Amino acid sequence: MTRGAVSGFAIVAALAAGIAQSEVSRELRLSIPVSGSVTVENLAGRMTIVPGDGDELTIVAIVHAESDELAAAVRLAEVSGSTLVRTVRVIYPTATHRRFRYPHAGRSQVEYGGERVTVSGTGGVLLWAEVAVTVPRRDVDATFRNLVGTLSGEGLSGRILLDAAAGDIHGRNLAGKVTADTGSGDVLVEGSRGSLVCDTGSGGCEVRQFDGNRVRCDTGSGTIDLADVRATRVEADAGSGDIRSAGLDAEDITVSTGSGSVELGIAGTRLARAQLDTGSGDVELSLPPDAAFELLTDIGSGDLVCRFADARATVEHRLVVGYTRGSGGALIDVDTGSGSVIVRPAT
Repeated sequence: MTRGAVSGFAIVAALAAGIAQSEVSRELRLSIPVSGSVTVENLAGRMTIVPGDGDELTIVAIVHAESDELAAAVRLAEVSGSTLVRTVRVIYPTATHRRFRYPHAGRSQVEYGGERVTVSGTGGVLLWAEVAVTVPRRDVDATFRNLVGTLSGEGLSGRILLDAAAGDIHGRNLAGKVTADTGSGDVLVEGSRGSLVCDTGSGGCEVRQFDGNRVRCDTGSGTIDLADVRATRVEADAGSGDIRSAGLDAEDITVSTGSGSVELGIAGTRLARAQLDTGSGDVELSLPPDAAFELLTDIGSGDLVCRFADARATVEHRLVVGYTRGSGGALIDVDTGSGSVIVRPAT
């Protein structure tokens, strides 16, 4: 290695060290009583929410900035708004800066505190926050909004909204009426109960070990995965993406994807109705070996295969369009524009 190369590496290392040393951090803390609906908002970074033993909502924000001046410009305060909702916001200096850098971000334009700003991983002033929220260990009516970055909640109960513009959402051991909504990012909810709405503009939705009344998953572009889900009603809608389930136990199932396959593994005996629709893609449905059902299909292009040996074919105009097995079973309606339909006993 030449002396020039060594000197070049030394310069790069020194610059990197200088950049690392120039980042400063500052801690902000605020507690408010919880006696109604509350909202906690952060522009960029990470937010985690867990239950605590007190009766207050406590927010601790670690601000990361490229200078002391920028760090000092960030505040954590309750802001005015609806008289029915108390809102605590990490307030960024949007009057003087409109572009913020968060190292783990792509590039997003969002509205925050009434201002249109840009958050990216490469441009703007370095300014973001790690926000830790502690809520009372009881039912709460709360919205947690982290626009750019990851958002996670564990052990929460009540009416909960986890909201992001660009970032993943992870919920664990949640209870009550839960909504997880991200414009761009994946959602994972596990070990939870109650009712759940999962909504992503671009990203997948995964639900594991859920027990409750209703599950609704909606993705503009992304896969929907359901594993060990027990619910009275399950709805899954993907604009573009596959929909899969294993151990799905529900009374009423509605599944639709514009472009993608549907592969459902049904458990239990309470299935009463299933509506499965794909514009382009195969549909494979596995049912308990002793299941009774009435299957009717509308297939634009593809085959219909039933692997229950004792099922009776339903024929219309010399074409097999469905199968019936037993009596009083589930009504299953499958519609595919292009793709095959396979119904088989679970193994």
